[in-house]
Amino acid sequence: MNWKLHGDTRCCTVAKGVEKYLDFEALVYWLRPFFWTPTIQLPAQVVLEMEREWRGLHEFASTRSSAPYRGKLKSWESLFSWGKVHVLAQAKKEGWFDYVLCQILVHPLHVRMADYGELCFKSPVGKTALPYRSLRQWQSDMEVYVRATRK
Repeated sequence: MNWKLHGDTRCCTVAKGVEKYLDFEALVYWLRPFFWTPTIQLPAQVVLEMEREWRGLHEFASTRSSAPYRGKLKSWESLFSWGKVHVLAQAKKEGWFDYVLCQILVHPLHVRMADYGELCFKSPVGKTALPYRSLRQWQSDMEVYVRATRK
């Protein structure tokens, strides 16, 4: 973990960046149903969780979620771009951004999270924004799903 990748940047620094972005990515997958309803009203608990974890994301998401229904996919995907700019700002500034992106793409949690997010979204419950589980509950459910599919 102390091996240098770029300048003074060590593997452990990149690993922390990957972990931070994966936490953000979980939030984006958790928010997905709100970007596929004709009218979006984020529950107070969702707004609180967003702002507690990622300042400024609620404001960004609010402007994107009001897009016309057919532009919802593009709006939802723009959250990933926001994360790359804000969550990985230090990586970009210090020149190890590409290392983080490469590691994210092959990280087992990223792959499984995307799969679980798709599964949730395709379910009848996933097509509505309410009732809505907390982010922590969503992540917990995802872990159960991951363990169940490894058999």
